[in-house]
Amino acid sequence: MTEQTSQNASDEIDLGVVFEKIKSFFKSILIGIIQIFQFFWKHKFVLVGLLVIGVGIQLYLKSTSESTYLNQFFVRTNYGSTEYVYSKVNSINLKLEADDSLYIKDIFGEHYNKVKEIEVVPVIDVYGLVNKSEQNKETFELLLDEFGDISFLSDEININEYTTHKIKIYIEGQAYNEKISNRLYDHLASNLYYNELKTAALESYKEQLEQSKTIRTQIDSILKDQKGNTLPKLDNNAINFSGSQDLNELLSRKQALLTNELSIRNRLSSNDEVLKIIDSSFGVFSEERNQSYFIIPSIILGIYFLLFFFRYLSRRILSFVGKD
Repeated sequence: MTEQTSQNASDEIDLGVVFEKIKSFFKSILIGIIQIFQFFWKHKFVLVGLLVIGVGIQLYLKSTSESTYLNQFFVRTNYGSTEYVYSKVNSINLKLEADDSLYIKDIFGEHYNKVKEIEVVPVIDVYGLVNKSEQNKETFELLLDEFGDISFLSDEININEYTTHKIKIYIEGQAYNEKISNRLYDHLASNLYYNELKTAALESYKEQLEQSKTIRTQIDSILKDQKGNTLPKLDNNAINFSGSQDLNELLSRKQALLTNELSIRNRLSSNDEVLKIIDSSFGVFSEERNQSYFIIPSIILGIYFLLFFFRYLSRRILSFVGKD
């Protein structure tokens, strides 16, 4: 009985110590918050002064330097030119970093020194990529399980899976943005190899359209003459239809030709350039490439806070050492 009473008393003492520690912890937090408010109130005039000085310095720097503007091309990369575009952009960036003025001037013209950086990124179409094939779908599910998100879709290894890409040009100052950007586009789109592929493909599309038109004309002629129960006499290059072919078969063939012609015309329209521009924008103020008005004020205030924090820390350390 005595042992049980002693055990209960010991437990009550332990709980009392725990509650006292918790109380002390929250008390120290409350004291810390009060001290912070006291610090701000005590130094309010100094802090406001530093803030004004910081904003003034920031405004001065902005007035003496030009802002950076973003220019973008949304392009469709045709004829397998995706890797070429990425490689070319990387090469130009290296030349910009090395300040190779002759090479850069040849691309951007007389205002080449205003170009800060160029960048190309894919326009990620998750739905289109996954539904392209069953293999793509299975691979996507495996990588999603491994990574836990879709960040892997923007990896360079996957760039060929996307048909649309954004070419970004960062230019200092608001003048000449469109002119400089168009020179870069012309340079990228002037590759001889891909232009030869384009020429051959466009000629093939036009020939296919002509052949399809010829066949449709022949079908129309047959359908017209069938009304009189006679078959037309076709030349040697024509498509011959046997008398056993009925009207529905001819109409189905004509519909298939029209559908194919629409597809060919779409390809003619979308593939008439190596880099087909879908949309473009010029001279857009870049938030990420320009300093905020509060960067320098924040740095100045941060340094001021750190000085007082280290003073406070040193006093606490000296006080702790003095107690020992």
